[in-house]
Amino acid sequence: MRTRIVLRSPFGDTVTRDIADGCWADPIGDADLTLGEGYWAVPGLVDAHSHLATRDLPAPKGGYQPGVLGEAVERAKDALAAGVTLLLDKGWCDKTVIDLIGVVPETERPEIEAAALMVAVNEGYYPDFALEIDTDLIESVVAEQAAIGAGWVKLIGDWPRRGRGPVANFTEDQLRQAVRVASESGSRVAIHTQAREVPSMAVAAGIHSIEHGLFLTDSDVTVLAERTGMWVPTLLRIEETIAQLGDGSSGGRLLIEGLDNARRLLPVAFEAGVRVLAGTDLVGTPANVADEAIKLGEYGLSNGQVVEAVTTAGFSATGRSPDFATGSPADAVLFPEDPITNLEVLNHPAVVIRKGAVV
Repeated sequence: MRTRIVLRSPFGDTVTRDIADGCWADPIGDADLTLGEGYWAVPGLVDAHSHLATRDLPAPKGGYQPGVLGEAVERAKDALAAGVTLLLDKGWCDKTVIDLIGVVPETERPEIEAAALMVAVNEGYYPDFALEIDTDLIESVVAEQAAIGAGWVKLIGDWPRRGRGPVANFTEDQLRQAVRVASESGSRVAIHTQAREVPSMAVAAGIHSIEHGLFLTDSDVTVLAERTGMWVPTLLRIEETIAQLGDGSSGGRLLIEGLDNARRLLPVAFEAGVRVLAGTDLVGTPANVADEAIKLGEYGLSNGQVVEAVTTAGFSATGRSPDFATGSPADAVLFPEDPITNLEVLNHPAVVIRKGAVV
């Protein structure tokens, strides 16, 4: 049966495509079924900072908390049903998500890029959770993690120490080494950072994706934009962390200051060309990524920028077609209203198509 899709983008263009072998193809002849007329279409929602392995943060006092594969599979399927067709998983304490990629058919889950184990140093993350390394070994460890992972290596760039606040785990030169080694393997590097100085170090070192990054500067944005780097601020996670710490605590006050900076800088970064992306980071599951996108609007992005941040920007940032190009995977999410006019519709897709199959 020949299926034809009318793909009306919220950004102005409308194209018509047939589905052939799970990919978009130019229309030929008559179609047996036509979908999409009267709807708005995007290639999918993108969760750019997820952790499919679990629903919960690591225990504050530490402890190995492996993912449960069956539960991770259900979260991946739920995410696809909610319209997430691309998911960037930023690592865990084990390889649950890497295993998931191998056992779940592509039509039943989002496209997944993933880091394997998070890389930190002694006392540089939750106890007994990340892969704690001697920094002299960063090149060999990154090479190993790039080989195990699915396109990403995750570094914990800084972590609070008692009485000192967030402290850098790596030097700028070590970050630069990590980027070089990962890039040689075709992988990207993401970095957790909530300290003041580490975002600038990470940008200077060429890190591909800044996670949280509340203390990025205007100069950092200029440099990051020049290489169309990614910034995933995870605003809902930061707000929830402030609520947990208390806004009068030293950590809470630091994060509030960082959010104030992000509120000023996010629109600037988007306009400059930084790929500002939405990421859930265990506030709900990836199926809730529309809520994080809407939060980006509260921090200064226009409705059109919000929709781009949670849809086409993630595709472009990872080298995928954001505009239904022939030969690209036949992924699409159809909405009954223009999401730029009504952001809430991002939570209510009418049709989800993954590699040509209607979910």
